[in-house]
Amino acid sequence: MENIINYNIIILGGGQAAAHAATTIRQEDESSSLAIITNENYLPYERPPLSKSFLLNKVKESDFLFYNEDHYKNLNIGILKNEEVINIDFEKKLLESKNKKITYTKLLIATGCKNRSLDLENVNSDDVYYLRDINESIQIKNKLDLAKNILIIGGGFIGLEIASSANQLGKNVDVIELADSLMGRIVPKEIANIVKNKHQKNGVNVHLNTKIISTTKIDDGYEINLSDNSLVKCDMIIVGIGAMPNIDIFKDSPLKIDNGIITDQNNKTSIENVFAAGDVANFFHPLYEENIRLESWKHAQNHGVAAGKNITGIKTEYKEMPWMWSDQYDLNLQLTGRCDQYDSFIKRGKDENEGIIYFFLKNNKIVGACGLGIGGKIGKDIRLAGMLSEKKVEIEEDFLSDPSSKLNKLLKK
Repeated sequence: MENIINYNIIILGGGQAAAHAATTIRQEDESSSLAIITNENYLPYERPPLSKSFLLNKVKESDFLFYNEDHYKNLNIGILKNEEVINIDFEKKLLESKNKKITYTKLLIATGCKNRSLDLENVNSDDVYYLRDINESIQIKNKLDLAKNILIIGGGFIGLEIASSANQLGKNVDVIELADSLMGRIVPKEIANIVKNKHQKNGVNVHLNTKIISTTKIDDGYEINLSDNSLVKCDMIIVGIGAMPNIDIFKDSPLKIDNGIITDQNNKTSIENVFAAGDVANFFHPLYEENIRLESWKHAQNHGVAAGKNITGIKTEYKEMPWMWSDQYDLNLQLTGRCDQYDSFIKRGKDENEGIIYFFLKNNKIVGACGLGIGGKIGKDIRLAGMLSEKKVEIEEDFLSDPSSKLNKLLKK
């Protein structure tokens, strides 16, 4: 007889959204059988350290687990590790891996994202490194111990964080970026230039408006010919060109998909008793009155908590303000809200030492903000900008541009 495991609630994916959803479910429902299925060999863990403190040998794997094993045991939450789900039958409510068949009553999909890959001519794919999970971070860390010259393809957050870490480890680093500015279109050019200058001041070579023309294998690595007429020799290549929602397994299913799994503001998908949370979910945001998909640590956590409540019948509308951050050297960059849909912007602060913030406005109301500062200079004002955006407070431009103006005064109106 075929062995089938039965759970009331299954969480597919072992990241931030999964860990917080499971804990929330158990806080509200002590009796339903509950398990997390992950294709990794680890308990759910934080991912931000993978490109920063872990590479710099400041933390070890156990330091960034959300919860230890006792937490899950005490809450009677099953953790099924090393289980790659290869098929889902939504009608039968059945998941299949190579080793198991598992049925569910309710399913939360929290599969996150996967890396965008890049084919490089004359380069062995085993010589190209990506960063998404702890195993890939370990591989990068081990290779960094041996490598001297690092080429990073992609000038986004992950690529630049790795560049900062590798540079601090004494490596020679080149970063190439196809666009004319680092960190995409959502970061103002002035802030992007400050970050670029910080990298260059520390010895990183930054190539903007640049693509690879040709690659040649040499004895100790590769010779890369770039479109800016540079010739870069490297013994390690790291690619960070963005991510895609991890939805391949659902493409021929009845699940509604468009840049991720479509959900409403209550984590509900197009299939009854199937929910989605975190990076994989393209969810309806009440504040913006449209579907958006976010990739950030804070969002995954909060969306997971909301999903946990919704799964247990506590109707919870998810309307958290988008927020993300990046640390590079002593610089802290933060974004809140939407920095891509505005009709005007106001700058506050003159440089990173004072803290510089761009407030993005639409109809005289903040819709987003992006700031950069040494240490925690801009954290409070970014947080307040998010609160003002959420409350749709109308603001005078002169007030925003004056660093002495206290944003919290506007919340009391």
